[in-house]
Amino acid sequence: MAGKIETHGDIEIICQSLAELAPNKLARLIFRTYADCTPPWQVRVRSPSGQTILERVMRELPTGEPQSPPPITFSVQKGDYEIVVAQLKGDAVGNATITVV
Repeated sequence: MAGKIETHGDIEIICQSLAELAPNKLARLIFRTYADCTPPWQVRVRSPSGQTILERVMRELPTGEPQSPPPITFSVQKGDYEIVVAQLKGDAVGNATITVV
């Protein structure tokens, strides 16, 4: 069964592997910005238990374009994963919840 994602904010969070997302699989995240955002960005992922499993500051967000960085990747289990991407020197923020069943 596929996972589901709910996203909102100035930065859209897209899970490229959503159709095949299941326990012990990899979630691959890319991002789309709607405002004219300048780097750097902070990306944080929290597991269903509330622990931070990924925290990274990036100068360039992965967008899926040919010259962009590779997607942010992490292994998932059942539950809800909270993702936040925020512009460090601005107010653009994107939030998402990925549910793995």
